Amino acid sequence: MSFIVGIDKGTTATKAVVFEAATGKVVGSANRATHALHPRSGWHEEDMEVTFGRVADCIRAAIADAGLTGEDISGVGVSGHMGGLWALDADGHPAGHAIAWPDARAGEIVAGWTRDGKTDEIYEISGNAPIPGVPLALLAWLKANEPDRYATLNRIAFAKDYINYRLTGRFVTDESDISFCPCDIRKRAFSQRLFEIAGIPEVADKLPDVLPTGSLVGEVTTEAAALTGLKPGTPVVTGAGDAVSAALGAGAVLPGQAVTVIGTSFMNNLTTDRPVMEPAGVGFLFLMPDGAWQKLMANTGGGSLCLDWALRAFDQDRLTAAGEDRGDFFATMEAEAANVPPLANGVFTHPYFNTSGMSAPRFIPEARASIFGFDTATGSAQMVRSVMEGVALSMVDCYAALDGSVDEIRLTGGGARSRLWAKICAAAMNRPLGLLEAEETGALGVAVLASVATGQHPDLATATRAMVRLADNVEPDADLATIYADAYPLFRDLGRDLEPLWRKRADILSQQGKRQETP
Repeated sequence: MSFIVGIDKGTTATKAVVFEAATGKVVGSANRATHALHPRSGWHEEDMEVTFGRVADCIRAAIADAGLTGEDISGVGVSGHMGGLWALDADGHPAGHAIAWPDARAGEIVAGWTRDGKTDEIYEISGNAPIPGVPLALLAWLKANEPDRYATLNRIAFAKDYINYRLTGRFVTDESDISFCPCDIRKRAFSQRLFEIAGIPEVADKLPDVLPTGSLVGEVTTEAAALTGLKPGTPVVTGAGDAVSAALGAGAVLPGQAVTVIGTSFMNNLTTDRPVMEPAGVGFLFLMPDGAWQKLMANTGGGSLCLDWALRAFDQDRLTAAGEDRGDFFATMEAEAANVPPLANGVFTHPYFNTSGMSAPRFIPEARASIFGFDTATGSAQMVRSVMEGVALSMVDCYAALDGSVDEIRLTGGGARSRLWAKICAAAMNRPLGLLEAEETGALGVAVLASVATGQHPDLATATRAMVRLADNVEPDADLATIYADAYPLFRDLGRDLEPLWRKRADILSQQGKRQETP
């Protein structure tokens, strides 16, 4: 029997899962927290050496959990959060800390592009509205603010590419990861024009080779084998960016199939047979395997990230007391929220807690979370329910704006483990949602790719049918659907009314920052 290791290097945690190659059955897993660094407000970095150490530890632990050894593993696939900046110097060492996609330092640069009309051209080429954490913006920021460090950048890629580099010694990327704004989305290749728009044309000489998603990168080196427990020579495939790998792991490989991921961010992904550019300037467009595309309407402001905030703000004592094993705490919290009436006694939450703001259904990097209807009766249970409902109503927002037919939606991500949250999403959308048997769809998606690349399955369609299975369907509750249908216009209109106020807030903070910088 053959086994595949799928690795999902996430923003908050890394998961390694061992799957049966023939069936996709999980036989072992492990996870390790991502060690994020925040040297300044709004900055989000990682020490690349520490990150790989935790990934390696995670791989070793997952293989042990499966009761296997490295000899049993026939292939490895890696998924990673997209965007950000992972760079090497001329000696092949990390060129400073990695910058992850939630980083906000380049917010003013992106705002300037919008004012100058550059955002429109960026979107027309790439199909992506830039956020501060994309490589174009971060590289432009480094050139303007840290020219010495910028000069040390010799090779540039993305999170999963650095993991693959440490596993194989080869620094390459794939189509899915280049999608996130330095790519000509129609030509499926890097775009020199995008680097010229950003004022960094010289970066084009530092880009890695681009392989088709799911291609073999290389083999596990002796050094990497000693750290991970894998066998030297084990094949490693490119894997994919997290949005694409999650869609593959959910089985959303045909046009019209969609997957909603309640992860750190909240992603609504539709597989298409063409580059969907509408609504203009909104959302993301990524390259899928086999010549397909994925239109992603994301509330990058937060999915489970919003819930984490609510628990820290309103239930810190119980959260701390739960320690690392929080299963019982989350079950109690969910039961309490389920007993709160729909709409949480009139509390509406716009779930834009992350510094990246709103990327869909409108592109507003300045957007931030708001709580409407808050009063003295609002406690932790009401806030938990309101956050869940706010995320679900943002799902309605995103799918309503899509220029494409949505035939079915599958629900996954850590938040999908909450039956209450899944029920709220199904009612808000007023349609059934398929729940997947495998919880870690990002890891499964790259395991599917690895199973094909190593000859376990003949093609992606066959591998998906064999390895991806639905566990259940969540049907919409008719009464709850009526409540959310009545409430949605208020949620939508509040967001539109807040739009100029979000921008005014950003202007005030910008002016304050400039005054503080003045000697």
